[in-house]
Amino acid sequence: MREIGIIASLSSETEARVILKEGQERVVKTEDLVFVRNRNGGDILAVLRKGLGSNENLNPGGYHPGVAYARIGGQPSTAKETYDFALSVIGEARESVSQNKRIVAPGSLVEIFTDDDNPMRLLAGGKHALTLGFYEGHSNWRVPVDASFIPYHIGVFASTGGGKSFLARFQIIPLLQKGGYDVLILDWKGRDYAPFFPKDNVLGISQIALDVDAVTGYLAEKMANFGYSAYGGTVTQALEEFIFAEKWRGLSVEEFQRVLEHSMVNSLNPGRTVSGRPFEDEHRFRRGLKRLRDVDIQSILGTNTSKDILEQVRKKHLSVIDMKRTGSSEKLSMFLTLANHLMERMHNDEDLNLALVIDEGPQYVPFKPKGIQEKTTDVIIDLCALGRTHKLCISLLSQGIAGEIGINAAVRRNLNTQFVGKIHPLDMIEVGNWLSPFNIDPKFLLSLPPGHFYFMGNMNPSPIPLLVTFEVPE
Repeated sequence: MREIGIIASLSSETEARVILKEGQERVVKTEDLVFVRNRNGGDILAVLRKGLGSNENLNPGGYHPGVAYARIGGQPSTAKETYDFALSVIGEARESVSQNKRIVAPGSLVEIFTDDDNPMRLLAGGKHALTLGFYEGHSNWRVPVDASFIPYHIGVFASTGGGKSFLARFQIIPLLQKGGYDVLILDWKGRDYAPFFPKDNVLGISQIALDVDAVTGYLAEKMANFGYSAYGGTVTQALEEFIFAEKWRGLSVEEFQRVLEHSMVNSLNPGRTVSGRPFEDEHRFRRGLKRLRDVDIQSILGTNTSKDILEQVRKKHLSVIDMKRTGSSEKLSMFLTLANHLMERMHNDEDLNLALVIDEGPQYVPFKPKGIQEKTTDVIIDLCALGRTHKLCISLLSQGIAGEIGINAAVRRNLNTQFVGKIHPLDMIEVGNWLSPFNIDPKFLLSLPPGHFYFMGNMNPSPIPLLVTFEVPE
């Protein structure tokens, strides 16, 4: 370690400012980890943030000799120039890191870690064997992870191009597997995960059998709810009876159309009247049927049940559901079928040892869900609540955090570990609420390089966020 400065006045147990020794401003930078030799007792592990440079000769807003000299191009004096950083305390460091309860004494020496020192061993403390990525700027400092909090769920947030899917593929998914979890990936676009895993680990969405509730809701939506203002009505009830009988399972598209039409007409207008309510119901159905395309029907004729999917995941330890070439309704209906099956297993007191990686989170749990998204939002909240005690991890990826570009607040509160990368300007307020208490300027996240994430929450052994990154294998 190398001495870089001393603690300034007005320090506390959790933060202070470090006045740098002359010349150290050229090499010391934000997010560097330091050791404070606290004169009040004990050594403290901390991180540097929010640097500040000051020169009394160059104070703006007034006219004095230093400013006048600068105006004509002169080199100002550095006699009254200082540099300092905010210091956020991680904890008191002995064999491991624990909460610091002593005031950081002004005048205490501050030393910076070199590459060979590796302070991550202090955070690991002999009990956190799993690691993820490495600390920014030090490729040999693997960041420890508290695996006991995996089932408390994970949120990954970064704007487009921020490296969310790379973080998931190369760091989070391997971590989950090492932690004893099988992984099921829902690839919304079919481009971020499905092409990068063996073909026999990938299942197309059209191969999956939907449960009867999901099929009924899906078909009713495709047929515009038969002209009703909301889900329900005589025609919808007849559709429910047809679907719940399940005599359509295993049919081709053409056979399904023929059987559906025959069954619905017989149910709605058995006397083949040409006026009155039965006749009107039949025509409601026929108008809806004209909206139903062959591709819509094909989406519900899969034969792989949720039980089959989980058996494949158990066997291969990782599976991907490729959801491309289908619309949002089909994707969300498939998810509801799978989610209901997982809920049933947990209600039967089964531990799943399963991690569900959900890409494009706002498609499932938007800020203000409507229609089928209300159902997917509610079921994800339920999955999170039960998952904590039944070893189900929800890992949800999103381009935004809050508001119109983000995810539902009730879901967000259930994601107790977060990775936050480069953000959209609309997320400045939310990121400020999360990170400002740790001396992290939200504006700093607007320019984070791809693949850099602040790691915070229960899985992070550090009580304050750490900036982690990773290498992508060729």
